[in-house]
Amino acid sequence: MSELPNEKMILEVFKDACKKLDIDNPENKMKNVVIYIMTDGTRTASSLDGKEAYIDGSNFSKRFVHIVKTVGGKACYINVFEEFHQNRKDYENIYSALINVVPDWKDFVVKNSIRLKFLGNFESSFGQGEDLRKYLKMLEDMTKKNEFTAYILINFSREWALENKEFFKDMPNINSVIRFTKGQGIPESMLIPEKVEHESLVYVQQGSSSINWSDRQIIFLIALALRANIRNMPYFLQSSYAEDDKKRIRRQREEERVFINEDLYDKKDSKKPKVAMIFSEVGPERYTF
Repeated sequence: MSELPNEKMILEVFKDACKKLDIDNPENKMKNVVIYIMTDGTRTASSLDGKEAYIDGSNFSKRFVHIVKTVGGKACYINVFEEFHQNRKDYENIYSALINVVPDWKDFVVKNSIRLKFLGNFESSFGQGEDLRKYLKMLEDMTKKNEFTAYILINFSREWALENKEFFKDMPNINSVIRFTKGQGIPESMLIPEKVEHESLVYVQQGSSSINWSDRQIIFLIALALRANIRNMPYFLQSSYAEDDKKRIRRQREEERVFINEDLYDKKDSKKPKVAMIFSEVGPERYTF
């Protein structure tokens, strides 16, 4: 199992990132944020081929879950693959990678008290050779008493989800979406019925390839998701604007055309810079980190 950053380091870097992003009391505010990460770009982000690229993507997700839990999140959602991916030429690599990472995830969830809940159509086997479903059930059963939950979408489809709405009723609502390589938010085929509410979008230009991301950069990405949530949430919930707020927003949107463009990259970082866009009540914000 690859080494994960210790909690003290994570909290120190998160505190520093939030200070740079003008976020106060971040650990407490993270309790209200449920992130859905749309992993993507693992095959194009690095020179890794075949199942190794997907294993690398799995490692990114594992690190992300560990950091979200450490900084105070209560849950997160991660897409892995949709039912239609079974028709892709490289589906054998996807399935083989999932079988290969089971021991690593088993070790990870035991050591870090993570609960895993898998969302998808498991009525019949969806791969050749070993049946992944028995491992998913094993991981669910052995972690069911843990509090922090990572909901992982495997062999998921809109059609299956719409037929099984009751399955999702007790799961937390998503209010933050991180999309790698594509500025499209959640595709309809990966939309969880009635679980996405008042979401803020974080667009990341780079792919979710673990070997390309430092721990600091993943921590900073989560801080950006928190900033987007804080900036947008008050305006999702209110039915009308105070007059002073209306004037400010009108001025910043229509006249000043606010666009924040900040370079917060640490030149001592071992990985190349990352770029993400978030969106506030008045305009876009671009960060290099």
